Formats: sequence, C-alpha cells, structure tokens
Amino acid sequence: MYDLLVIGAGPGGYVAAIRAAQLGMKVGVVEKEKALGGTCLRVGCIPSKALLETTERIYEAKRGLVGAKVKGVELDLPALMAHKDKVVQANTQGVEFLFKKNGIARHLGTARFLSERKVLVEETGEELEARYILIATGSAPSSPRGPRWTTSGW
Repeated sequence: MYDLLVIGAGPGGYVAAIRAAQLGMKVGVVEKEKALGGTCLRVGCIPSKALLETTERIYEAKRGLVGAKVKGVELDLPALMAHKDKVVQANTQGVEFLFKKNGIARHLGTARFLSERKVLVEETGEELEARYILIATGSAPSSPRGPRWTTSGW
C-alpha cells in the first residue's frame, strides 16, 4: 500500500511524486507512456524550444553579425533532429533518475478506479492501493461550441 499514488507523470505528477517521496511518503506512479515527463517534456515545449533555439542561431548567423562575414551557413535537419532527441532523452532520463533516487515505484499503464483508494493498472492487471490518490493526467484541448471555421469558410 502506498501513502500516495499519482496517476500521470507529467510536470504536475512527477514533481508531486518526487516531493512526496522526499518528505518520506511511500509513492507509486501510474503512467501510460514509456518515457516520463508528459507532453511538455516529450513532444511539446522542450523539444520545440530545442528546435527554436538552434534555428534562431542559424538565422542570426545567416543574417550576419556586426563586423563579421559569414558564408555557407545552412540547416542540417538530421543533426538538428538528433539534437532535439538528445535534449528530450536527457530530460526524461533525468526524471527517471529522480524516481529511482527517491524510491518511487513506476507502473506502466493506464489506471482505472476500483474504489476511492484502489486502482487497477489495466495493462498489467495490478491492483494498487493508496491512502491518497492524486490525479495528474494533464489536459486536452477543447474547442468552444458554436460556428467552426474551416478552409472553405464557416
């Protein structure tokens, strides 16, 4: 039995799990993705910023620097994507390291509530019980009801 079970290992879930473990709680986390960190760390904010930072530097070099002539600057897309992947891997492995360092148990799969203190990890059949359960599953975009714009108009 866990003191705290966190469902979701994105920015809210993994930070809560690590802090709870640091405060002495026995913590488990259920996460459906193999890599920890959530959308922001794996496919959203962090990889986008890694790509943006490098492409901005390429643009600056092509535009020219005061007092310097720069020729032959071009984008190497495979190298840029490899850099992005390396940044993402370093961050997700960092979260994984902190889980291990703080004794947090990781359960790969999706959780379904069986009761107020018990969940089932659907992919493995594990039943997990906890004193507290934190739902940190992130969010999904939602569009308001009403007219929708398409490429052909309203």
